[in-house]
Amino acid sequence: MSINISSLSKSFSHVRVHDNFNLKIKTGERLGIFGPNGCGKTTLLKIISGIMSFEGGEILINEEYLKPDNPESRRETYYLGHSTGLYKSLTAAENLTFIANLYNKKISNIEEILKKIGLDKNEKKEIRSFSKGMLQRLKIGACIVLDCKILLLDEPISGLDEEGIKLFYNYYEIWRKSNKTILIVSHDINWLKKNTDRVLELN
Repeated sequence: MSINISSLSKSFSHVRVHDNFNLKIKTGERLGIFGPNGCGKTTLLKIISGIMSFEGGEILINEEYLKPDNPESRRETYYLGHSTGLYKSLTAAENLTFIANLYNKKISNIEEILKKIGLDKNEKKEIRSFSKGMLQRLKIGACIVLDCKILLLDEPISGLDEEGIKLFYNYYEIWRKSNKTILIVSHDINWLKKNTDRVLELN
């Protein structure tokens, strides 16, 4: 799915973060996003996901205008960010089931997915006891469950151990081969240059 951003404007407390920002992303393109803290990387992903509002401009997701009253425009978009977006009082399996139901996705292999992401031994625990890395694995599990066509990945290996990083890279390659449109934020510009189609540097 394609993304077309025209004349985007976004401010926080009268501080302009994005001003007349334009960007076109083709279906299946992998865009790396790089820049210093506070330059608007996370803000951009949250806006595209529909989590955050914006003051001016237009965003089209596969020719559908991104608007609060148009849920279809963001149905195929998943944001993996710093906040968990998960329910602490639920188990890993319950969270994945809940997320699948939100997106009207039928799923029958929760246990298999938990095993793939290395959480099968903790499936009965409420996620309030999970470490940052375990929560990050669970968010990767949500990506697998939803199988969205647009993935917005905000520093996705943050908090992961060596095995977790390998897990993410394996799925990143699977998503690339399945022609998903991917926007990925990372502080490792060398990795971005090697593993994306182009890099956008925000300043």
